[in-house]
Amino acid sequence: MTPAASRVKAHWLLVALAVALAVRLATLGTYPLMDTSEARYGEIARVMLETANWVTPQETPGTPFWAKPPLYAWLSATSARVFGISEFALRLPSLMCGCLVLVLCGVWTAALARPASTRSEGGGGERASLPSGAGARGAGGEGAPLLACLILATAPGFFMGYGAVMTDPALGLATTWMLVAFQRAVIDRSGRAIWRYGFFVAAGLAMLAKGPVAFLYVALPVAAWASWRGRWRVLWQALPWIGGSALCAAISLPWYIWAEARTPGFLRYFLVGEHLMRYLQPGWTGDRYGTAHREPLGTIWAYLAFALGLWSIPLLALVRPARGWAARARAWCRDDGRLFALLAALIPLLVFTFARNLIWTYVMPVLTPLAVLLGLELAQRVARPGPWRRGAAVAVCASVVLVCLGALVWAPLHTNGSSFVRPVAAWQQQQRTRPGRLLYWGRKAPASLRFYSRGEAEAVPDLSPRLGALAPGARVYVAIAPEQLPALRQAVAAQAQAFDLTVIGQVKHAAIVEVARTFSAS
Repeated sequence: MTPAASRVKAHWLLVALAVALAVRLATLGTYPLMDTSEARYGEIARVMLETANWVTPQETPGTPFWAKPPLYAWLSATSARVFGISEFALRLPSLMCGCLVLVLCGVWTAALARPASTRSEGGGGERASLPSGAGARGAGGEGAPLLACLILATAPGFFMGYGAVMTDPALGLATTWMLVAFQRAVIDRSGRAIWRYGFFVAAGLAMLAKGPVAFLYVALPVAAWASWRGRWRVLWQALPWIGGSALCAAISLPWYIWAEARTPGFLRYFLVGEHLMRYLQPGWTGDRYGTAHREPLGTIWAYLAFALGLWSIPLLALVRPARGWAARARAWCRDDGRLFALLAALIPLLVFTFARNLIWTYVMPVLTPLAVLLGLELAQRVARPGPWRRGAAVAVCASVVLVCLGALVWAPLHTNGSSFVRPVAAWQQQQRTRPGRLLYWGRKAPASLRFYSRGEAEAVPDLSPRLGALAPGARVYVAIAPEQLPALRQAVAAQAQAFDLTVIGQVKHAAIVEVARTFSAS
């Protein structure tokens, strides 16, 4: 490919990437928080800001949330303090994490695309360059970093996950930083502090993002690589383990100690329950904040296919057995960098293959190494005219259109039907002329109801006493699922007094009903 043609291709890749990111930014605040997880984390951030308790995340004031560390809540609450409490403000930190992950993805891909002879860096004394597969190295092409970033940005799992209020965007940033730091500090022998000490800074942030489970995505691939390549001594020498470990502890340990002191029992639940029982015991009943999942073995691969979207097709085409495939696989295994990226992608997936209690977000950290490897391979193939170049162009265009339509059309339709945002807006409108308490008929109010009512919704398992205590002419507003409406009518009919029922706001999965006591007795 001529330099001019290469510049044209890079130009269009950059335009496609800019369009995808611009649409994601523009749509952050155009649809409500999704029940249950996103709305829950958004409400936790709102409560943190309201109570000024930045140590213990709380679902409701006074009710600690022990399931996750607080980094996501710190980021969202800080953003809400700056921009006000809104969907845009709460989601913005996740998108910022995603943009930083894209930068790291480009750095990682560029490091693997350069010839091995140019990749060893000085700093801090003499360092011998590690042997690598020079034939495989440098084959990615100049456009590989931009292509890898575009693949990652338009993967549905990345596009959706890195624009949602969750723990996983901060986790993905921390683990990606660790993986790239390992590549640069250990494999490329860079002496820069952002890699050598940044590895441990990112480890401390990973502990604050999701806890020890973060090291599944880094420690196991690092150990497998060091064992495979016989590099344990190099691994020890390349990273400042003593000072770095102290730095990691200084970042994360104070919060763990303070959190346990504030709410005793946190460490036992978080470390044993969330990190052992959740994965070792299918259908674990000790979950304090939800229901343990019981998925079929191997479900993680279906989640991966969903998260990659259309990029699953070229990935499968690249890994299918074909002539020369075995020789290429051997070349990859001789190349330190590509081998490590491959291990970083595959090992977490293999571990989760045998787990039943999992959700789709568990694949988010492995999307980056997969995008790096796919970007390198596709860049090499599209450098020549032919079916790969045409197929890649179709995949780029289709993926950009798919994720943009998802944000513009699917997300609003999906979330508006399940969120209490519209029924709560109707209740707030009623408060001007017909004030009344907002009750949820059940043990625990949905997160979106708590968030959009700003904590005013009260969960009431037994509605009868509240109805019986209403004075003539008074009213309450009852939040229910629409299918509960017949049961609500029966509960009201069982009262000695007469009531009027009016549905003031309803969507597919949420409704609020005005229950007003009449002035005449039945």
